[in-house]
Amino acid sequence: MDAQAILHELTHAAGLPREALKAASAHRVEMLPIFIEEIETYLALEPGARAKPTPLFFIFHLLGEWREKAAYRLLARLLRLPDPEIDRIFGDGITSTSHRVMAAVFDGDPQPLYDIILDPNAEEFIRAGMYKALAMVTLRGELDRAVAGRFLRDAFVEIRPQAECYVWVGWQSAIAALGMSDLKILVKRAFDRGVIDSDVLGFDYFEKELRRGIEHPGEARGPGDHRYALFGDTIDELSGWYCFTEQYRDDQERWRRQAEANRDRSQSLDNTVKGVGRNDPCPCGSGRKFKKCCFATARVGSIAPEMAFANQGQRLARPLKRGILMTYWLDQ
Repeated sequence: MDAQAILHELTHAAGLPREALKAASAHRVEMLPIFIEEIETYLALEPGARAKPTPLFFIFHLLGEWREKAAYRLLARLLRLPDPEIDRIFGDGITSTSHRVMAAVFDGDPQPLYDIILDPNAEEFIRAGMYKALAMVTLRGELDRAVAGRFLRDAFVEIRPQAECYVWVGWQSAIAALGMSDLKILVKRAFDRGVIDSDVLGFDYFEKELRRGIEHPGEARGPGDHRYALFGDTIDELSGWYCFTEQYRDDQERWRRQAEANRDRSQSLDNTVKGVGRNDPCPCGSGRKFKKCCFATARVGSIAPEMAFANQGQRLARPLKRGILMTYWLDQ
């Protein structure tokens, strides 16, 4: 398989393009500059010209597998794209791998991670994930603990918005993972100010995780816990994702038949939320964003994309659209 065929498969494959991924790794030296150019070309496009199929999802993960430190800054630029573009390229699955890939390609300079975290225009779950990447490289001894601690302390006043946002969940998560008990008072203030959503977790959860970070820093909770593990083999890792399994394809067909059988009900639900964007206020009146409230339940009766990035072995019945059930992110 030549370079163009590899790119074509990574761009248009309906499932996991195993042969193209294997071929890319077998020709890593040849493919690396092609992949770098593909990312640079995409970033150079005007936003309106980016709405087309792209191989960047698989390129991102392959570069993490290859530990390509030369790609670190370029991938950091990619992750600073705004929410709609991040969703279009990566889907919601990026919340479980972005930090692990960035830690795998970390070149020793934390500034690109800082830039994502402190960018109020970057996607909030990506920003939160970069706190995990920061904790990972610190636990691995690639970043001085005192340097990480100063950033986490200063971030208390530098994070924008100074209001409820998921980036604050990542912030407290890094403090807990690193066992930085001296910053506990700042985390308590954050909870008291309401910048960390009480529907996501409470201060008692932070205290439990802080104790774990002090007593068992970076230690996996059990088999399958990859939260602080560098991203590994792309095929092995992604083949466990629900969207790349035979079960997913079977379920898609079953959902399609079910949707046809319940067309009237589906149409009624679609009309209820017609024209409502993911970031718009939820029409139920909760005051929360649609994506953080009724997005998943609004898709009942249709082929639900919120299930697409569930990991095999997770509780697949849970709606996994970001913000619908936050324990998925906390459990990763």
